[in-house]
Amino acid sequence: MAGVSEDTELKRTRKLGFLDNSHRFLREAADKARLASKEPDQWMFAVAALVQSVELALKAALAEIHSALIYENIDNPKRTVTIATATNRLVSKHIGNHEFTDKDRKRLERAIQIRNDLTHSDFSVNLSQIEANFHEVFAFLAEFNRRAFSITMDEIVDPSHLVDFLENRKHHQEMLSRALTRIDDEEIDPHLVRSCTYCTEDTFVEVDDEFRCYLCHHYEEAVQCQRCAENFTSDEMVDFSDAFDIDITEGRAEVMNNYGFDYHVAWPEPARYPTSRISR
Repeated sequence: MAGVSEDTELKRTRKLGFLDNSHRFLREAADKARLASKEPDQWMFAVAALVQSVELALKAALAEIHSALIYENIDNPKRTVTIATATNRLVSKHIGNHEFTDKDRKRLERAIQIRNDLTHSDFSVNLSQIEANFHEVFAFLAEFNRRAFSITMDEIVDPSHLVDFLENRKHHQEMLSRALTRIDDEEIDPHLVRSCTYCTEDTFVEVDDEFRCYLCHHYEEAVQCQRCAENFTSDEMVDFSDAFDIDITEGRAEVMNNYGFDYHVAWPEPARYPTSRISR
């Protein structure tokens, strides 16, 4: 019987590192935010979980540099750092050399204040402001995970949640701004950026023979046009087989003349006049 009890206890015990735990709270925050569309009070719990995720993510980044940095006093390692201390260490050129904008710092401070207010029995909050703060901090955390750990938000949170968040204009604008900044930071050739087939924003980037949206994380395999050798999405390719000489007899189609083409889809500009291949 004792053995069964020990096995049960082992099954009920989970040990998570800082980053895994941060992602667990991030998923919880996303779940609460989704519920908030019908239950506005859920925004308070969404922000509380999100702040916890931020705190753990910052500690995870410090731990990657050195395990001692997660403590307030490295000579007396008992209490771990606050978000403010973790941020200061990460931006230090001698420690983390991360970049946090003044806006990011203010948003984090506001989120911390909201989280702290929730621990008191008597408080007054504006749910609309909490919602706006949630989306801003969520966008910050998405960027931090990408920069610090090379992890994108769609690897952590259910993609359907991200689509729901994009329907919120404030969150959309915040995430769009960061996506465009990332494109600038990576000095991506404008030729490799197009409109996303999913969210329609000009954040669809060609990377390693695929297209990935820096905003909604939608991706598609690239299709090479045999006419011009450029990469496009399948939706951008046009079927021009109706320009071929085709004989239809008893419901059966036979290509009589394909004008020298061994393919029938292409980027629309050259595909408009398939006979131009012969004229050259």
